[in-house]
Amino acid sequence: MLFAPAPTVGVLLALHSPQGSMGAILWAMAKIWLFALPAVWYLWIEKQAFSLSKPKNGGMAVGFAVGILMLLVIFIAFWLFGKNAIAPDLIRIQAQNFGLNRPLVYLAAALYWICINSLLEEYIFRFFFYRQLENLFNIKWLAVILAAAIFTLHHTVVLTAYLPALQNALASLGIFIAGVIWSAMYARYRSVWIPFISHLWADIAVFSIGAYLIFMA
Repeated sequence: MLFAPAPTVGVLLALHSPQGSMGAILWAMAKIWLFALPAVWYLWIEKQAFSLSKPKNGGMAVGFAVGILMLLVIFIAFWLFGKNAIAPDLIRIQAQNFGLNRPLVYLAAALYWICINSLLEEYIFRFFFYRQLENLFNIKWLAVILAAAIFTLHHTVVLTAYLPALQNALASLGIFIAGVIWSAMYARYRSVWIPFISHLWADIAVFSIGAYLIFMA
């Protein structure tokens, strides 16, 4: 209850607050809360030692293979359901609002989200959220579904600014399935690095499509 609303609240403030307003400060505070709370909880409340989350049961090849499969599915889904339904002009307006309408800025942002933000999301939604739900309910499949649902809600809110309702629903379904897969990976391998490898490839697909819509469509 203290943690689950934070990603969604932060995104809402970022999307709907005027630039330079208190909303930006509150968004930054939400981000700090997101990244600090899991570490504080793990180290001080659970009294665990610092860990690099090394895989305990292998799985690196599984993460890579699933990631490539996700990349292909995202490209195919965009071609079938999004190419003619998503308005590039709307995407360009939103990109301009965030300063992402310049190629080098977009590239830098994409590299951040692909290489860093996706890892932080695995740290938040799998390492922290999944483990807490698993401890709370002691039922792995329920923890997998609930962690994926919270992960999906966060992204659905983001997509309301970019996609029509139908495309948002389809994308959210895909995100939920990905969240289930990544949570199940963490449950199996007990490492954020396995779902991160998969997540990385999914984000490469998303930002490749974004680049197409902003700069080429």
